[in-house]
Amino acid sequence: MHQRNNAILHKNTNRLNILFARIIIFSFALAISGCANPGSENHRGKTDAELVVCQFNMRFYKKDDGHISKSAGPSGKIIEKTDGTQTWEKRAPLIKKFFAYHGIDICGSQELYKNQIDSMRDMADYGIAGTPSIPSKEAAGIPNHNNVIFYKKSRLQLLDSGTFWFSETPESESKGWGAEYPRNCNWGKFLDKKTGKIFYYFNMHFHHIGERVQWESAKLLVKKVGEISGGLPFFATGDLNSDPSSRAISEIKSSGFMFDAKEISKTPPYGPDFTDNYGYTGKKSKWIDWVFVSKSVEIEKFAVFAENIDGVWLSDHFPLLLEAKIK
Repeated sequence: MHQRNNAILHKNTNRLNILFARIIIFSFALAISGCANPGSENHRGKTDAELVVCQFNMRFYKKDDGHISKSAGPSGKIIEKTDGTQTWEKRAPLIKKFFAYHGIDICGSQELYKNQIDSMRDMADYGIAGTPSIPSKEAAGIPNHNNVIFYKKSRLQLLDSGTFWFSETPESESKGWGAEYPRNCNWGKFLDKKTGKIFYYFNMHFHHIGERVQWESAKLLVKKVGEISGGLPFFATGDLNSDPSSRAISEIKSSGFMFDAKEISKTPPYGPDFTDNYGYTGKKSKWIDWVFVSKSVEIEKFAVFAENIDGVWLSDHFPLLLEAKIK
């Protein structure tokens, strides 16, 4: 009897061991499938269906760039000097780390000179799309602003691209409505390789002087976004040099199909209520950087990052970062 009971106990123990082994294997399989599932969440709480989108005026190249001090010259004219604490050579490594840490999928930038763009090309997974604001200057080797779009090639495929200028003759290099310099909008048509979704991305820089110039630019932007996107989802990012009470922003918001990403964010926006950091002071200023989206784009999170690392700011504008999902 004693031997029989031992045999039964041994048999039951073996069954339990097999059951526990199966539970462990099943749990491990679930974990693996969860990691591979395109809809699963990553360590940031973002699902693979979401895009990390960035709007970022990175500031043009200026030797000895930094905090500004002003003094009167011999003739009484105000002279500005910068202290060299915020040069591109100091800021660029921080911007690259910002891209890497946040896993940015696509970013609309403003103001970059060619030498700055070239210094970003070591971010091997990023493609760069866009036409200079003044192509004739670029061709002559004269530095000028570029509003390029950075996009992660492993995630996005560029299907088509183009540009238009904010003027009465938008199809060619030009300036309009009394602007001092030509300003343009670069756009790209992208395929999201993970979701199969196709969307447009518009990126621009409005002229910094003249409310009428900005208003007319906004009217043209609304017209062009409607024509080019053709009903497909879109993002429109830019330094619009226009605050929330301006005619330009009112024009865009009243379009009926361009929605302020900050206003429709599902979670409360994070960060300060201003984006302009002129002079690298960090002091409260204006909200002039914007992200607009189509109705078919959901904004999960929206943030303004006012980062100063060991005395160095990323730029004289704060980057906007959002997590978005195309329906």
